[in-house]
Amino acid sequence: MLLPFLRDFLKRPSTVQVLSHAGNYGILGDKLSTMPRDLPAAQVESLELLFRAMAITLSDFHRVVVALEKICRDGCQLLKAEKPQPTPQQLQQRVGPRPSLHDCVEGLRSLYQMHYDEYNLKVAIVSSLTYDSRDEDVSVLLTLLSDQPNIPSDEVQYIFDLISAGEGK
Repeated sequence: MLLPFLRDFLKRPSTVQVLSHAGNYGILGDKLSTMPRDLPAAQVESLELLFRAMAITLSDFHRVVVALEKICRDGCQLLKAEKPQPTPQQLQQRVGPRPSLHDCVEGLRSLYQMHYDEYNLKVAIVSSLTYDSRDEDVSVLLTLLSDQPNIPSDEVQYIFDLISAGEGK
C-alpha cells in the first residue's frame, strides 16, 4: 500500500540535489535561465504530493484499525454482559464444529493487534522520512516495507477458518 509512494520518494531527493546545481544544465542553463530554479521547485512539490498521499493512505489504514478495535471491544463487552456469566470451562465448550464465543473474541483481538502493530510500523517508517533523507536510509525503509504486509496471512486464515467453522452446516 505504501510501497509505490516510497519507491517514488526514493528517486526524488537525489534528483532535487542534482537539479539544484546550475552547472548541471550546460547550455540549457544559459538559454533557459529559470530552469535551475523551477525544476527543483517542481521536484519539491512532487515530494509534498508524495507525503500527502502517504498521509492519506495511513489515515485510511488507521480507520481500519480503529474499526477493528471497536469491534473487538464490543465483542468483549458482549461476552462480559452475557447472562448468566459463563464459567471459563463453558467459554471453551464447543457445540459441534463451531467455535466457542471465547475463540471468536480472541480471534478478533488477534486481528486487531496485528493491524495495530502494522499501522504503528508504517507510521514510524513514514514519519522518519524527510526531504533530505539519504538514499541508503530510504532503501532500508523500502526493504522493511517490502515485506508487507507484516501480518502473517496464514495466521489470519487460521483465525477465519476457526471462526467460520461450521457456518452454513
